[in-house]
Amino acid sequence: MGEAVHEDLFVVYVRDLSAAHAGPENAEVELVSCSSYEEASWIRQEFSSRYRKCIIRHRGPTGGGD
Repeated sequence: MGEAVHEDLFVVYVRDLSAAHAGPENAEVELVSCSSYEEASWIRQEFSSRYRKCIIRHRGPTGGGD
């Protein structure tokens, strides 16, 4: 039986800063999944603005830690 393949993804989320009154379920919306941090970083830079903040979250296996 083959090993399970874990794919690292970097997901860019958009947080609308002008909608502070919106509930927590509307705080962040997934924009796109990227295969590299560099790609996600470029997208974050392009989509961020005064009223929108983009956040990168890693989705994949984690190692080490406490």
